[in-house]
Amino acid sequence: MDKKVLLIDDEDSLRRSVSLGLMQKGYDTEPCENGMKALQTLEMFKKKKMPLDYAIVDVRLPDIDGLKLLKVIKFNYPSLPVIVITGYGSETVAEKVKTGQADGYLEKPFSMEDLAKVLDEIPEPEAEAAAPETEPVVTPVQAQSTSTYALVSLDATADLMKVYRKLYFQDNVLYCDAVRGEHDLVLLLQGDTQETLDDVVEKEIKAVEGVGDVILLPLHAPVFGENVIDIMGSVDKALGRDKGESEVYTNPARIRASSYVMLEIEKEKLEFIYPALYFNDQVVHCDYTRGKYDVVLLMKGTSFSHIEDTIRNKFKPLDGVLRIKEWPIITLFDL
Repeated sequence: MDKKVLLIDDEDSLRRSVSLGLMQKGYDTEPCENGMKALQTLEMFKKKKMPLDYAIVDVRLPDIDGLKLLKVIKFNYPSLPVIVITGYGSETVAEKVKTGQADGYLEKPFSMEDLAKVLDEIPEPEAEAAAPETEPVVTPVQAQSTSTYALVSLDATADLMKVYRKLYFQDNVLYCDAVRGEHDLVLLLQGDTQETLDDVVEKEIKAVEGVGDVILLPLHAPVFGENVIDIMGSVDKALGRDKGESEVYTNPARIRASSYVMLEIEKEKLEFIYPALYFNDQVVHCDYTRGKYDVVLLMKGTSFSHIEDTIRNKFKPLDGVLRIKEWPIITLFDL
């Protein structure tokens, strides 16, 4: 039986040529154009009890960094050999590949003979012992709450600091940030129901002297295909994001700028766009909303230029992204 290879690369031409070349060498290839599709494919084969023999991962993918994907695969599928390929090879990349415990490394362009040699040199993995049956864990039902962003515009004569201090300490306000953009303040509100938050806005926030207009963006859970939410959770666990081990949290000295980023997107492409935003290292929060904007990000970086470069080079080229607006957060020292 032909050995099965999972090929993960966003270049159509490379996927075609490598698939054909491997077929001629006696391998059956399952091509994937991005990291999320690859993780879904891995889960599909696992459920069908049809284990893959190899994974080939490109370093640069449109949604998940290839080196992070290597770590995720090794965490969730430790017996699966992984070969990392890249068109941007360097000593640093090679060292990261080695640290990530990849089973092979090739720089583009490479021949099928080169790839076949790397595959042939990988030893057969030892058979894994069957995992013991375990009782399902019953998770207690958590009390539900509702969250919404409030975009606050002030009157021309309003005292920004005075309004900020007033809103910052109000009930139902989780976050209150002053921003440079179309609005003056961004609040994150939380309450039992959306009706409760609507009342808070009408009776408390709009009653503050200096507040002009308030636009609400209620948060909603994105609806994806099978296993997507579970897969995103498994990625968080593999990368330590579920415990706050991302550099965004563990190296605050490097974080000198923060911005809210508002996106308008083609909603039918949310399942592709959302993971690419969610897994970016600079994104602290990624929320799907209803209203004027479809997605709200809280981003951090070493500078505002750092954030702008990521938006320009990583987010704007995503298929389905229509418009993006960045609103830098003003610290109290700037007020």
